[in-house]
Parts: sequence; C-alpha cells; structure tokens
Amino acid sequence: MTSAVGAPESLSADAIDAVGVLWKRQGRQFVTSFSGTSMLPAIAPGELVAVTCGVEPTVGDVAVFRYSDQVGVHRVVARTASWILTWGDNNPLPDEPIAPDRVIGTIRGVPAASRSLRRRLLLRFLGAPRQPIDVLTHRLRLVYRARTAWGRGPLVFAGLLLRALLRRMLPD
Repeated sequence: MTSAVGAPESLSADAIDAVGVLWKRQGRQFVTSFSGTSMLPAIAPGELVAVTCGVEPTVGDVAVFRYSDQVGVHRVVARTASWILTWGDNNPLPDEPIAPDRVIGTIRGVPAASRSLRRRLLLRFLGAPRQPIDVLTHRLRLVYRARTAWGRGPLVFAGLLLRALLRRMLPD
C-alpha cells in the first residue's frame, strides 16, 4: 500500500514507535518529505522520497528512524544484530547508534555518498561494527567532545587533552 503522508516529525516518541510498529507489520510504503540539510546533496530539504516500512536497511541504504523524540533520515554506515550506526551525508560525525527496532523504514535508491578517507578512518577508530553498543556510544561521545574542544581553539584543546592524559596517568 502506498500513500502520501505529511512528515511524521510532529509526533511524540511513543506515537512514532506505535506508528512504526504498525507500518512495519503492514509493509506500508509512503511518500513524504523531511526538513534539514544533513542528507545533502543526495536528499534536499522538502524533496519527496518513498519510504518502505518493514524492510531492514543494509549498509549504504538510507534509514528513517526514531532518534530521541525526533525522526531521523540518515545513511546506514555500519550495523550488527543489536545496533545500527547512521550518518548524514552532510554531517561531520555519525549519530549515536540506535537499536534496530527504532527503524521505521528504508529509502532505497538514494545515490551513494562520496567516499571519504576521514569517514573510513573514524569508523575504524570507533571499531564499528566489532564493538558492543555501549563501547561504540562511549567512543563516539569522546569524538564529539574532542570536536567541541577543538572548536574552542587549539590551545584549549591541548590543555584539555593534557589534563585528560594526566588524570589517566596519575593515581587519585
């Protein structure tokens, strides 16, 4: 069944989960659009896309998923049986991993993201997909903190890094 729907972005987290379960069970297909620029140039804000529910996304597919109280639309870059790691094509860093049951649907046929050495190296540092979700989440949060510190300037970054190293090396 295919239909056009408005963006599900205004629903609560519980409502998104309920709709997702129902639509996956029905294998529903719908056409919608999303706001945001995280998937540029592959998907422009407001561009109509076809979402197929009940199809598990594979690495390279674009997944529609619930993340906190929002609907996310990002490319799957790694996955295991217990988690999926997504990354917006236009974002500097990946999202925190999500459980597979958070996926609402899949957008197939979206042009592949350009290959990036920086992305490959970061995925290797994170250990995806060999790590359990808690280790992957911890490492990703470290990367986000390092990026924030770097944004405050190289001297601030160096000072924070030095303090972190000293805390690890010196006993309490």
